[in-house]
Amino acid sequence: MAGKASRHLSMLLLAVALAGPAAQAQSVQSNRYGTPPTAGGDSSRNAYERQRQAHQEADRRQDEAVRRAERDRIAVAIDANRRRMETDRVRTDRRRAGASPAQADRLRQDFELRRQAYERQREELERQRAAAESRPLPPSPPAPPPPAVPPPPRH
Repeated sequence: MAGKASRHLSMLLLAVALAGPAAQAQSVQSNRYGTPPTAGGDSSRNAYERQRQAHQEADRRQDEAVRRAERDRIAVAIDANRRRMETDRVRTDRRRAGASPAQADRLRQDFELRRQAYERQREELERQRAAAESRPLPPSPPAPPPPAVPPPPRH
């Protein structure tokens, strides 16, 4: 008799184990294919706040990119100015080496005038860079009021 009871018990356990997933698969799920019910205006306010923050973050990143591009442009202009002056100096030195003393002195004076012009241009670029770096970030625009959301229909 004990063997029969344990066999019935094991059959019962097997049946319960197999029936559990099948019963769960047939359980009713509320609103399975529709949109989930909203919790009033709270979720729309959260969505609005997230959208506003994302917009502000995008504006901030764009401002940073504009500043970086301006700094890079000025750095490239300063470097190009330095290379032009160095090329001019080498060319002038070469010309002075094959010139008479009077002509070499005139070439040196001409180069000194051009060097001063290069320096003025570099100083102007440095001022532009300093002004760009000290310019404050534009203020964030005030947040617009949240959109009016009608209450969800009651059933």
